[in-house]
Amino acid sequence: MIELILSFLKLGAVSYGGGWTIVGLIRTEVLGKGWLDESRFRDLVAIAQVTPGPVALNAATLVGREVGGYLGAVLATLSVVTVPILASLALGALISRLGPRGNRFREALRSGTFGLLAMTVWAFAPEAARDPFTAGLALGAFGLAAFTKVNPVLLILGAGALKLLASFFLA
Repeated sequence: MIELILSFLKLGAVSYGGGWTIVGLIRTEVLGKGWLDESRFRDLVAIAQVTPGPVALNAATLVGREVGGYLGAVLATLSVVTVPILASLALGALISRLGPRGNRFREALRSGTFGLLAMTVWAFAPEAARDPFTAGLALGAFGLAAFTKVNPVLLILGAGALKLLASFFLA
């Protein structure tokens, strides 16, 4: 449990941007420690995505439960949010005191966030492109998410339903 707490404290400490920026980091940590295999991690991320709340927090909770039961879920959840909450309070106070220089600092943080998002896409892209149908679903979902106001939950559920239907006809 100590290793679980320390891992999620560390992940929370580098999770500026939250959400999908941290999912790739969680993946690296969890797979590197052998707590889960790639397939089980992908399953947990899918569940975390459709569960209400931030995907990174949900993923931490689900991984914690998988690794250490209900106590692991509570500890991973608390650990992943502790540092960001404290850091947000401190950064908010600092940026408000920096004035115009605070905007340059925020821009630098956004650049790092973009890199972490790209890492997450890179980690999940091979699975999404394993066959033409799945790749088409992924590209279609991206297009709808990027260029329309379709609810992301509907995109996820719709893609899942289409893949399930396709499995009956394309098997």
